[in-house]
Amino acid sequence: MPYFVSSIIAIVSAMIILFTRYEADDSAITGELEKMKSMFITIDGFVNTYIQSGGDLSEINFQKLSCNGILLGNIKDKVVPVNCDSDNTNDITSDNSDDNVKYSGNSSTLTFPEDKVIWQLIPMPSTDVDYGTSAGSAYKLLVDIRNNSTLMSKAIFSESFSGREFCEKMLFGTLELNRTSYDTATKNFIGSSTNKSDGIFVCIVFK
Repeated sequence: MPYFVSSIIAIVSAMIILFTRYEADDSAITGELEKMKSMFITIDGFVNTYIQSGGDLSEINFQKLSCNGILLGNIKDKVVPVNCDSDNTNDITSDNSDDNVKYSGNSSTLTFPEDKVIWQLIPMPSTDVDYGTSAGSAYKLLVDIRNNSTLMSKAIFSESFSGREFCEKMLFGTLELNRTSYDTATKNFIGSSTNKSDGIFVCIVFK
């Protein structure tokens, strides 16, 4: 009997530890997804402010937003005038190591302070095969969550949930899970990945 009771206690203890661990994991994922939601909203707010201040949506990118003083005050960027309208990769040497905005032109990326998700914002190119007619009235946002270990621990869920809830439902956007990188030649996001857990996806938002 004592052996039986001790076995039951051991099993119950193991289950408690197991459920507690999963609860903690779920809580961590939930917290990171809430941050993702806030960042989606904030970036769309940046775009709206840029448009309302007379900015041209066909020229939008994070370096342009930085040069125009649209980004939050705690977002660091060593602004160099040539970066505002340049896609020259040589301009990346102008970045400070702790800049939140890196690179120049459409190649520029944003990482929010105290976060690891990388965002890249470009205008809708007129040459886009599927959505080229929306050039000047839409933007594309590449989201790279690969540096966030919590989100990547359940990458398929994180990608699909963020894309569905934040891109499609919240911003009424279109989700592209197969795009993985920016191509300077076409000035568009490209890729044909079938990996739904690679940590990269694109959201197209129409204005």
